Amino acid sequence: MAARLLDSAASEMRDAQLEPVRENIHQVGEILAAIFEIEQKIHVLRPELKPAYLSEPSPYLESNKRLTRFMFEACQLEDVGELAQAVEKYEAYLLLEDSAHHREIAEGEIRRLLKRDDD
Repeated sequence: MAARLLDSAASEMRDAQLEPVRENIHQVGEILAAIFEIEQKIHVLRPELKPAYLSEPSPYLESNKRLTRFMFEACQLEDVGELAQAVEKYEAYLLLEDSAHHREIAEGEIRRLLKRDDD
């Protein structure tokens, strides 16, 4: 629950341009990493508490890696004000991706960037 709330908070900080955006999101990321480390320690001590989905390999491993790489590059472009190039990065990603879920994420980022460019 805490991880979901923090993830949502990071998105809201980004969308609201809560300065310093990059630093604020980085701090949320560090907190999320700490939560995941605590979860791992709990699962070592109490394996029965580990959700089944964490034991199964992700069917979207390659899509996750690819989206992470493209999002990182697009965020770097956005950070320096190159919104059109960030959109182009996501559009290039869409040409490579088959996963509907991952495509939706990229399309959402394109809509967000286009809206931000209009403001």
